Amino acid sequence: MTVPLYRTQEGRSPLLLISVHEGRHIPEKLHDESGQPLGISDSSDLDRHIALDLGAGELTTELADLTNAHVFRVTHSRLVADLNRYDDEVECIAPVADGTEIPLNRLLTKQERALRLDEFYFPVLKALNAFVAKVAQRLGFEPFVISMHSYARVQKNTSEPKREDVCVFGYPEFGTSPKLENFVHHLRANNPHFVIGNNRPFSARTPGLQTSDDDYRLACPVTFQNVIQRNNVFNHFCLEVCQDLLKTPTAQQHMAKQVSNALAATIGLGTRPARQTALT
Repeated sequence: MTVPLYRTQEGRSPLLLISVHEGRHIPEKLHDESGQPLGISDSSDLDRHIALDLGAGELTTELADLTNAHVFRVTHSRLVADLNRYDDEVECIAPVADGTEIPLNRLLTKQERALRLDEFYFPVLKALNAFVAKVAQRLGFEPFVISMHSYARVQKNTSEPKREDVCVFGYPEFGTSPKLENFVHHLRANNPHFVIGNNRPFSARTPGLQTSDDDYRLACPVTFQNVIQRNNVFNHFCLEVCQDLLKTPTAQQHMAKQVSNALAATIGLGTRPARQTALT
């Protein structure tokens, strides 16, 4: 069965969720002779953050259900091609990810890398751009865009665990984003037990911005093309949730409810009643 490169869902609200790291699919054509995806010998590595944003897909589903949002999802693993990186960045098709070698990525020739991008990267980014444009056309105005992600509190290459439970970030170079600030305010007020970072530990920047060597902000084609280039920077933020808060369906539903409540207070977005989970 052929897995599509992406899936879309049309909603009825002005909210658009983009989830480019939820996919875990690695096509058989990218398995080695032993049947190992991308030559990765330890299958547990495919359940780590290097392969996908754990819980991000489920959180996106729950939030879309609560808010009637439009959704764009990428189905393949970020190890195949990472849409959150520019095509000329090494990490776009990572030869090594958080200390783990990705053999079939490391062995790619320049031509083979270009072919991988032509199949799994550029068509998806083009489809995403078209989807955002179509949603804006149907609404008659730009949607409110949230880029959905999760992160590992601890990684192999970093000994210091991230203290934040949630990070909300945008493009600080354009100035303060009132809706981002308002969203963070309401999320913090309703969840005092969470450490909620504002542009920490993650943040974004435009690709041409001159920065210092220690600048932690990342340039991302997904939001640059679909937010910045559409002059929609203040109707957008990226939402990163620590994956240890998304381990179970109950936890995912709880986080979606907290996010939807803060969105309702921030942009006046109505929410559906939360779905009930049967107790066993």
